[in-house]
Amino acid sequence: MNSSAALLKQRSTSLKTWLLRAMASILSLIMLVYGLIVIDTGIVNFRGAGNAEVAAKRSALVESADSGRPLEAPAEIARHSSVGIAMLGLITSPTFAYGSRGLGDQLLHYATMPKFNGIALSLHNLMAGSCMLFGALQFWPALRRKYPRLHRGMGGYYLVTAQLAMIGALGYMFRTPVEKIYDQLTFYVELWVLAIVVTFSLWTAMYALKQKHIAQHQAWMTMSYAMLLTAPIGRMGWFIFAAVAPGMRQLEANYAVSDPLIPLCLLCGYGLFTVNRWVQSERTDQSAAKIAQDFGLQMKFGRLLAWLALIAILVAGWTTIEHFLLSPGFTPMPLAAEFIPQGVIQTHDGIIATQIGTRLLFALALMLGLASGAHFLWKIFVARPTEVQILGPTAWVLALSSGMAGSIYLSWGWQIGMPSFATLTGGAMHVFGGLATMGFAGLLVWALLKRQSAWVKEWAVFTVACLLSMPGFYWFLPVLATFGIDAQFIQSGHVYRLACNSPWMLYLTLAYVAAMYSQATHSRIAR
Repeated sequence: MNSSAALLKQRSTSLKTWLLRAMASILSLIMLVYGLIVIDTGIVNFRGAGNAEVAAKRSALVESADSGRPLEAPAEIARHSSVGIAMLGLITSPTFAYGSRGLGDQLLHYATMPKFNGIALSLHNLMAGSCMLFGALQFWPALRRKYPRLHRGMGGYYLVTAQLAMIGALGYMFRTPVEKIYDQLTFYVELWVLAIVVTFSLWTAMYALKQKHIAQHQAWMTMSYAMLLTAPIGRMGWFIFAAVAPGMRQLEANYAVSDPLIPLCLLCGYGLFTVNRWVQSERTDQSAAKIAQDFGLQMKFGRLLAWLALIAILVAGWTTIEHFLLSPGFTPMPLAAEFIPQGVIQTHDGIIATQIGTRLLFALALMLGLASGAHFLWKIFVARPTEVQILGPTAWVLALSSGMAGSIYLSWGWQIGMPSFATLTGGAMHVFGGLATMGFAGLLVWALLKRQSAWVKEWAVFTVACLLSMPGFYWFLPVLATFGIDAQFIQSGHVYRLACNSPWMLYLTLAYVAAMYSQATHSRIAR
């Protein structure tokens, strides 16, 4: 019986290993192909910047796509507008890929911008594509163990190319007016976030390596790689929306892709980090406790954030009462008429404000989740509970109430529907937020059933981050309103879009960082 059980366990482990290898191989192949496409884009952008002949060909391409006239051969489009654009046209539709109010306008700008801007943008493209060529291989545990020199060499290559890519992006942004950048203010802010987070995470990872904190080195590197995934995942999103709604303009699809993009990629990076931890051997409790002693400063910072989170939970609770119970919908908000487009207000209020029973259930579930989340954070960061207390009723209430709130949030997003120029993002942020909240609530339930206290603590933090993000729009909008943003960006809905995705970016980033120094991380031998 014992030998049979051991054989089954060995087969299960072998299957998991081969599945992970297959996933790593597929991811590496996709990133390799994408890297080559981006490198081609960089070369084409360099040749096309300030080139009147290229500008004329691209202008004719946009006019043909808008009018329905026959287009050039795909090979010719690839020569003057890149292989990636030509592929998009083959897979989607000419209007989506080349038409105005989308990538067509940006192609024209790239051909008429100053040469220096073209150099900066090409540097970004070439270096981003280069670091994508082998970046995914860095997170393959078996490759790290068997070929450490290769891992270090590719790591140095990744560090240099990723940093140069961000320098190129910053150079392009410094030299280009915001209204000339693709998707204007929203993309401009997201690109700044991308550049800052990639740079910070890269060099924090190197510092962790110098301190011989290998797990934290891996964690910060996964965060940097997650940010770089925004480009390929964003383009995959374009293909999906083009397939679902062929008549949609590319910029409309981008609303729904771009707004949840950074939070989505953060979760992809966290998933990569978590898989890397799962395949590592476990430490003894004594060894894990000894490792944790090296992070006293981070633990103090974590407790400070926990106190701040308690304040944020109080604000979120009041926001929930005010905007989902007392004055539901966008219309009663003092800033709504100025900062939220009318089409968004009508769609949002026509669905959410009118559903009295569902809205009441959502508010109750959200407040119950916030209250249990506050109690749980107090226990794990201040009270130092026993394992029995960690696995107690508070965590169960947090998981179940969050699952309920997430499911309602998801249903609202589905009802709000597809993105458009009238509704901007549509229901995309609600769909993403609902799925993320339900996902972490489900993981929390799994950890509770398995009595994995380390994972209960980590996934409870992520669940609370999701709960804080759902009503976060209502206090991020007044903050953004104080920045003196140009009227053209207010009218086109950029302030609204940034207020929608900023809470998710902030709270999921903080939860990700907390996971880097969590008990679940200390309990594994990082190699």
